[in-house]
Parts: sequence; structure tokens; C-alpha cells
Amino acid sequence: MRLPFLHKFTVKKVTGDASGIERQQAEAILTAILRELPELLAMAVVEVQSGKTMAAYTATALLDPYKLNSRYAANIRQTRQFLTQPWLSAQNLTDFVLLLEDQQHCLRLAADGRWLCYVVVRIADANLALVREVMRRCTA
Repeated sequence: MRLPFLHKFTVKKVTGDASGIERQQAEAILTAILRELPELLAMAVVEVQSGKTMAAYTATALLDPYKLNSRYAANIRQTRQFLTQPWLSAQNLTDFVLLLEDQQHCLRLAADGRWLCYVVVRIADANLALVREVMRRCTA
């Protein structure tokens, strides 16, 4: 039997492996996105090359950004490698969207391409166009 008061989800902010100015920049991105999308479930800023978490946030104990980070970073690296093919040389990767039954995962590269920022939000809470626009503005 599930009793709601025994299974509360805690809001936790997880800071990653970055330090100094990189950490401040990553946390600034997280804060800006959280201000625009307060209903999001999880988000993180990840260094694409190493898969290192710069900063992460989760609003539910069921989503662990650290488990998603290395997979998403590897996905971006593989997609970049694919885009080196001659017939795709004029294409650029800006964002990547995964739609699940009740969640949307939106991945976007920061302006310099070194960092990957992703958010997880319920489909019922925000539409895809809004999430992509917020990500575009906050990672520029």
C-alpha cells in the first residue's frame, strides 16, 4: 500500500564536478532555465567530450541526472561524428529531442558546443516549442 506522506519526493539540487568560473556559468544556466520552467523534472549541464557533469538539478527522486549524462553526451558525440560524412557536411547539430509517453527530453548544445544542456519535463506541463525556446535563450 502506497501512503503519499511516506513517499514524498524531495527537491534536490545536485552540483557537479566543475569548480570556479565553469561551475558559476553552469549554475547560471540552470537557474535561468529553472526560472522559466519551474515545473521541470530534471536538468543538467554536461561537458560533451568527457561526459562530466558541470551542474545538475532534479525535482524528483525517480530521475537521476547523473545516469543520463554519459548516455546523452555519448549520443551527441556519435551524432557529431555522423555529421562529418560528406553528404552532411553542411549540417549543424543544435538540439535533440526525445519524446516518451509522458515526458520530453530536450538536449541542446551551448553556443560554443563544449557543453550539453538538457531538461526533462512532463508533456502535460510544457509544450515542445516553449521548452526549445527557453533552452535556446538560456544557452546562447
